[in-house]
Amino acid sequence: MGLSITNPGGKTWYGAKIEVIVYAKSGTYRFTNFHPKGYGVSITGEISGGDGGSPATNTITLANLSKAHEAVFKTRLHIVVKAGGYDIFGIIAAGNITKISPVARDGEDRTISVTFVAGKDYAKNKKVYNPYSGSKAVKHSYKTSSGRTITWTTSKKKLMAIKFKRNTKAKTIIKRISREAGIPIAVLHLKKNKVYKHGYSLTKKPESAIKAIVKDCGSRFQYRMDDIVIDYEEKPKLYQTHLYFTLKDGLVNMPTINKEDGKKVTWTIVTYLNPLVANGSVFYVAENIKSLVRVKNYTHSLDDMQTTCEVEVV
Repeated sequence: MGLSITNPGGKTWYGAKIEVIVYAKSGTYRFTNFHPKGYGVSITGEISGGDGGSPATNTITLANLSKAHEAVFKTRLHIVVKAGGYDIFGIIAAGNITKISPVARDGEDRTISVTFVAGKDYAKNKKVYNPYSGSKAVKHSYKTSSGRTITWTTSKKKLMAIKFKRNTKAKTIIKRISREAGIPIAVLHLKKNKVYKHGYSLTKKPESAIKAIVKDCGSRFQYRMDDIVIDYEEKPKLYQTHLYFTLKDGLVNMPTINKEDGKKVTWTIVTYLNPLVANGSVFYVAENIKSLVRVKNYTHSLDDMQTTCEVEVV
């Protein structure tokens, strides 16, 4: 194939560098398990992602923080998690805090667990209507004491659904809904750009409508970090991440194959944690698979001894 190992020469995959950044009104707070040396902060947990179509909910646990630093964590604040090996390190998750568990004790250690939703959930976005919605005539009447009926008409604003003319393509509809509803889409890659011969009326909430159209096009709606990605499971063609996994470079053990009746064959691989492994990432696996693969689901495991990632690929 002409692919070559592109991992940085002289650098190592393994290690356990973890950093948590919290953005509060009073400032930005950084907590790491590696700096300053000897501070003793421990950060553990799992960061997951996949093509299920909903933002992932993740929980991390921090130990040995001061009481003042424990108080920094509050719901609704934005949080970023970075992790990786000694030389390969970057963002693996970002989102808003939804829950903070009460401080727990384990001997001399105090721990706090923080739950957050990766990215932004647009499922609750309200319906959007045509910005040029019109009006409708409303008739009023009342009867006087003499028995005479007086009538009059007023104009009342009418919210009209966003409508698309006949033979409009799916990509055009998705882009319009995305723009009107404020749902940013980082990648819009449809397997087929369906033509709606009879037109289309937006009668659902915007995210639900986009998901339905994406399904009509044989594609998938998925959250990746802070982005929404619309793509489909084609045979990987792009050497997207420039990662070439071998047992000497990146793999913890040999890949294993998953075969279930009626389901597409997938592979499971375990790597040293690398931030480039995320939803839809494409890389080359030289052991057993010996081809390009695309990430379907993944779980980054945070541990003070070693960070790893279990990945289901197709």
